[in-house]
Amino acid sequence: MNNGETNTNQTSGLAPMAGVKIAPAQEGPVNASNAATAASANSAIQQQNTVTQQPVPIQPEPVVNTAPPTVAVPTTAPEVPTTAPQAEPQIVETTPPTTPTTPTQETVAGKKKSILTPILILIIMGLIFYNVYTTKNYNTNMQNLKTSCSPITATKEGVELDLNSFLVQDLYSKVHTNMREDIAQPEFNDEMKLYLAYRQILEKDKYDSNCNLFSATTMEPFTCEVSSSFVPKAFKVETMELAIKKLFGQNMYLPLKNIQLGNTCVVGYQYIENRGEFVEGYCNKQVATSFKVTKTLKKAVSTRSNIVLTEEVKYHENEKLSLPESLKSGTYYYTFHLDMNYNYVLVSKTYESKY
Repeated sequence: MNNGETNTNQTSGLAPMAGVKIAPAQEGPVNASNAATAASANSAIQQQNTVTQQPVPIQPEPVVNTAPPTVAVPTTAPEVPTTAPQAEPQIVETTPPTTPTTPTQETVAGKKKSILTPILILIIMGLIFYNVYTTKNYNTNMQNLKTSCSPITATKEGVELDLNSFLVQDLYSKVHTNMREDIAQPEFNDEMKLYLAYRQILEKDKYDSNCNLFSATTMEPFTCEVSSSFVPKAFKVETMELAIKKLFGQNMYLPLKNIQLGNTCVVGYQYIENRGEFVEGYCNKQVATSFKVTKTLKKAVSTRSNIVLTEEVKYHENEKLSLPESLKSGTYYYTFHLDMNYNYVLVSKTYESKY
């Protein structure tokens, strides 16, 4: 060996190895990869030299890699999901903010209220006036309908009707009275009206009855006692009320009482309220008169919804007796009006002196 090599070995502190050259030290920082590569190369060289020097193969010791493990760094960034997961909606309860009432708003509201008050009063008064007006107008129209409704052509001029027609004869039969009836009650009062309504009741509406609760003292000269010769007839109060409406109209009111003309025996039915019936009484007095009367239907005129019958009446005196002052000869007018049921009802009876 030369001196240069000896000095080098001494300096490094390593025993010289045959066939191995020591690389000069490098200046600066050592690259770890280069060091690992160099270590691997030296290890290979050593193994080669060992195989050359020793003929018997010796299992080489495992080489421990002292270099730090290398971590693979991905070259591309990880994929980021394109859509982010949607979070569950959160319901947040909010209360509308309350606007405090300012004095200016209160003042405006007060002014509006003061303006609306008289307007509302005027509207209410207008509604009341309108209601009163429409009610009055309705009643007027209804009254006009009642007076203008007629199956006969309504004209201002009267139309004279046939005296022998069924209509005229039927109306006249409702008001015609004989001498006995005129003497018993010559006035056209409630007593006569109730009697005329009673005459509209048919015989089939009457039935045999009894004398229970019949008072003879309140209906002289009528009495009631069932015998072999007398069985009282009776009819319902409803039958009498219907007869009144049939003759005098739907709105006619007559007080219910005994059906009797004066104190005569022309007719006698006692009104017994507790029984709801009119019960016949018995009268044994003779009913006779020597006076005579002549009644003639002279004319029947229809004017719109009214029919007026004209009757001439002449009472004849008796040689021995003078006529009562209540019996008046002259002209009598009976006015009938066609109601909403197309029924002619008796409205009035008027008298006009002729003699």
